[in-house]
Amino acid sequence: MTPEGDPFLSIGIVHADDTNLRYPHNVGLFAERYGSSRRRWLREGLVPELSAWGFNTLGWSAEYVSGSGLSATHDVVDLGHSEGLPDNEAAGAGLPYTLSLRVAEIEHWNGHPAYRDPRSEAFAQWCDHLARTRCRPQDPNLIGYFLVDAPAWARHPTGAGYPRSELGEIAEAYYRVAAQAIRRHDPNHLVLGDRYGTRAGIPEPVLDAAAAHVDVLSLQSFPAVDQAAIDAVADRFDGWHRRTGLPILVADTGNWCPTVMSPSRAGSARDQAERGEGYRMIADTFAARPWCLGWHWCSWLENPHRGFGLKDPWDEPYTDLVRVAEETNRRWRDALANGA
Repeated sequence: MTPEGDPFLSIGIVHADDTNLRYPHNVGLFAERYGSSRRRWLREGLVPELSAWGFNTLGWSAEYVSGSGLSATHDVVDLGHSEGLPDNEAAGAGLPYTLSLRVAEIEHWNGHPAYRDPRSEAFAQWCDHLARTRCRPQDPNLIGYFLVDAPAWARHPTGAGYPRSELGEIAEAYYRVAAQAIRRHDPNHLVLGDRYGTRAGIPEPVLDAAAAHVDVLSLQSFPAVDQAAIDAVADRFDGWHRRTGLPILVADTGNWCPTVMSPSRAGSARDQAERGEGYRMIADTFAARPWCLGWHWCSWLENPHRGFGLKDPWDEPYTDLVRVAEETNRRWRDALANGA
């Protein structure tokens, strides 16, 4: 619900980051359209287009910068994600938004994870530092706080991980300490928890520990443009919802197809029109489930590494996709407003 008590379905975009307009192929366009200014891009580009297309949330904004990604061979950049939009600028955009507190470095995509013990005093101090630095308790547009993106609780591709025999105890400390730090500095907004990936999975002891301390299950999945595949994802989410009793935010979902920049990109949709059909199927399937708080689409603008954009690398919308996304978003927002 909104601060005024109205129903709210979070229909968001992830990876909305102006650095995607600072590559050699489009940095001149960024200067021409937005004066090389992030604030102008937000004010004149991102926010008005999002609003026009029926999106109402700035989701996870950090970009992926780990090179080729999952690997145990140390051929990735040891940085993980960028920082994403600065907090003040995300807050100043005028849209509902989320923030992230990276309390640990255990991401599935991270080539150099660090499995530090959350039962230590050092972890508690780190969580409190993050919370008192970044929490915004009086901001009416803030939805809440994510923790770690796609954590590898079951087993990391590098072979790292927490001791299996202690996993429940470790997870309980991790979620309890992180959530307490957030609520100590902000009792008004949601603890959105880790952004679990279906590929990395969620061991049951971790799921049970999270359920005791967070407000929302934040889940990621990228099903094929196939109703049976999308239904299977929703059914899997049903099971996690039943076990925890928590509502679910689909915090990252999307599809892709061959493009001018990446003509060999395959495995999801054939073209932008089929991507649009996939958007409709994903939104309709998730929104019809009683646990659904909304969905956040990956992503805003295509870059050389991510082929998921609503817009092409030269800041032009993929019309066949955007047209269907806009119609779908407005249909569900109207249904919510009318009490459906």
